[in-house]
Amino acid sequence: MRLRQFFKSGIFYKNLGLSIIIAVVLVWITLQSLRLYTNHGEEIEVPSLYGMSLEEGTNLIKETNLRYSIYDSVYNSVLPAGSIIDQSPKANAVVKRNRNIFLTINSLKPEQIRFPNLIDNSFRQAYEILSTNGFKIGTLKYVDSDFYNLVLYAEFKGDSLKQGDFIDKGTSIDLVLGKGNNVKVLTPELVGRHYNDAKEHILLSNLNFGRITFDNSVSNLTDSLNAQVYQQSHAYEDQSKITPGSKINIWLTTDSLKIKNAQAYIQSQLK
Repeated sequence: MRLRQFFKSGIFYKNLGLSIIIAVVLVWITLQSLRLYTNHGEEIEVPSLYGMSLEEGTNLIKETNLRYSIYDSVYNSVLPAGSIIDQSPKANAVVKRNRNIFLTINSLKPEQIRFPNLIDNSFRQAYEILSTNGFKIGTLKYVDSDFYNLVLYAEFKGDSLKQGDFIDKGTSIDLVLGKGNNVKVLTPELVGRHYNDAKEHILLSNLNFGRITFDNSVSNLTDSLNAQVYQQSHAYEDQSKITPGSKINIWLTTDSLKIKNAQAYIQSQLK
């Protein structure tokens, strides 16, 4: 009877109400603390840091209430040494305050790697080896040898290279090749190709890249990247064969009509 009377008493209801109030207050305090800890509802747009110096970029990050870590360092000859060349998250991403931004920095000097063995490889093999190791192909030089397109040695700025030499990654390497006996090569079809694609086709045809000319439709860097070949020396439609190592000149445009007319002319000559 006493227990039943206690549950019916005012003291019980008073204590019960006080317990509920205390529980609600504790839950509210916990939720508010979590909101503050996680920066709930606070969003920050990640700034674009590309091309900035490390000092400029990190100052901007701090001003934006973000943090940063240097994730990697690579070499890009086009951008200033020490500048920011990549970031994660990317620019304009929406994040919370104190989010860590991972930066990739342009190193002060290019990475140096050991030069691979190219001697007695075919040109195609040497091309793949150099590309895989991060080198570029410079000039193809053909000299007297019975073995056509066999690599005799490689050069950099006129000096011969040997296996194991430390060379900057991205360097253009000249190849000295055997010219064989009275070998001639067919000029590649370049009309309609972009600059880099045309250059690769010229090299893989055992020829050298000559003069490049843009017409009046090309006025800036973006235009030059989008421009296509509309004319070439040693025209493809002539089915002409020339000496390996000869230079091929190209003319480029962004005028689609000029390119279509050039392609149509080639097709008419091949019929």
